Amino acid sequence: MRKYCLVFTFLALTGCSHMQPIADDPNYAPVMPEIDETPRPVMGSLYTPDQSLSLYEDIKALRVGDLITVVLNESTDGSKTSETDYEKKSDATIADPTIVGTTPDFGLSKILPVPLKTTDNLNLQTSIAAERSFEGDGSSKQKNNLTGTITVTVTKVYPNGNLYVRGEKWIKINYGDEFIRLTGIVRPQDISPENTIKSSRIADARISYSGKGALADANNPGWLNKLINSPFWPL
Repeated sequence: MRKYCLVFTFLALTGCSHMQPIADDPNYAPVMPEIDETPRPVMGSLYTPDQSLSLYEDIKALRVGDLITVVLNESTDGSKTSETDYEKKSDATIADPTIVGTTPDFGLSKILPVPLKTTDNLNLQTSIAAERSFEGDGSSKQKNNLTGTITVTVTKVYPNGNLYVRGEKWIKINYGDEFIRLTGIVRPQDISPENTIKSSRIADARISYSGKGALADANNPGWLNKLINSPFWPL
């Protein structure tokens, strides 16, 4: 039974290590607007109210199926440093007590069969000393930067007018593919007259930038290395 469990674990880890993203993921696929086949009344004019555009409006994405260009300007820089130093010392001395006007002196060196000096007599004087210290130091720093553009599709229009957008872009370079995926919620007021929006203005944004191929595999550790470096490894 144990042998089969080990084989199953090996196959599962091997399979997970080779999982690669694929293009045309339905979660990022564009949505085409529904075609309204309702017969339109003959108005005797070329003007259509639901497809009109005001002369004073910019061409912006407003309906399902419209396109909008996202300008990626993500930049994060975070650092954290902590340092702790703790030290404590204590020293206590109890002198010989005075009992009934005299200081006790047992003179055991003359009675016990121990090689003590005849002048060293046991008494009640006690001395206690303790010392402890702790020192800790830690630091963390992370910096990311992502720039570029990606054009996405409006897939849903919320009742308040906000737009849900999603899309992906794949670029094939020599021995590998690079892709950018993005989803999020856009407010129409944040769309510029050029029909663009900054990624920092997208709510609930999910941005992925990665790749696959020979170059990506060279920078990806093997499944055994991942297992050893995982938090489940007991050592």
